[in-house]
Amino acid sequence: MFADNLNYLLKAHRLNAMSLARAIGVPKSIVYEWTHGKREPSMDNLLKLADYFTVSLEYLTGRPEARDPAEEELIVLLRATKTISPSDHDALLRSFKENLDTYLRSQGKGTDPHGPNP
Repeated sequence: MFADNLNYLLKAHRLNAMSLARAIGVPKSIVYEWTHGKREPSMDNLLKLADYFTVSLEYLTGRPEARDPAEEELIVLLRATKTISPSDHDALLRSFKENLDTYLRSQGKGTDPHGPNP
C-alpha cells in the first residue's frame, strides 16, 4: 500500500526518485526500494514524506484516515502546482474557484468562505 501511494504522489507531482531523494535528503537507492515495495521507510522518513507532499501519515501508510479521500486528492493536486509558475498557479486557482462556484450554483448550492453549503 505504501509503495502504491508513494508512486501515485510521485506521478501527481511529476517527480522521479532522484528529485524526491534530493528534496528529503535520502539516497536515491532508498527511494527506489520504497517505490518497488522492497523497503518501508523509517518513522523519520515517513514524516519527511508526509511534510513534503502535505499528506497524512495515514494516507502514506494506507491506514484508514480521518480526512475524506476526495479532500486528500484535492490537496495532492494543489500541492502538485508547486512546479508551475506563480502566474500560472494563480490563474489555475482562479479558474478552479470560478468553476467550483458555477458548479455549486447549478446544483442549487451557494458558496461561502467556509466551504459549500449543504
